[in-house]
Amino acid sequence: MSVIPDIVHIASRLPWWGALLTGVISYFLIAILLGGYIEGHIASQAGSKFYVIIEARYGRLVHVCNWVGIACFVVGLFFAIRNYFVFNRATSNEKGIVTFISKLIGRSID
Repeated sequence: MSVIPDIVHIASRLPWWGALLTGVISYFLIAILLGGYIEGHIASQAGSKFYVIIEARYGRLVHVCNWVGIACFVVGLFFAIRNYFVFNRATSNEKGIVTFISKLIGRSID
């Protein structure tokens, strides 16, 4: 997934309030809006004879949307705290570490 590294890149360059806002907005767009849209699509197929297949297939997408949304929020929260206390730009090694750790934390929270 390239969404999380993109959010890391964006949030690392913003001031603390911008990084926090980026994390919150990305969580809202990915986990709530996209995940909710997919859940609505699943619910609209309730009377279909293929409902079980649709639910199994799209249910996984809802889970992935929640995971990515949580990971993006963790990235925004990390860079909000980091950019408040440290004024230097993040290095590429730090961005890679944050991407990896946010994916792990997002997985465990979800």
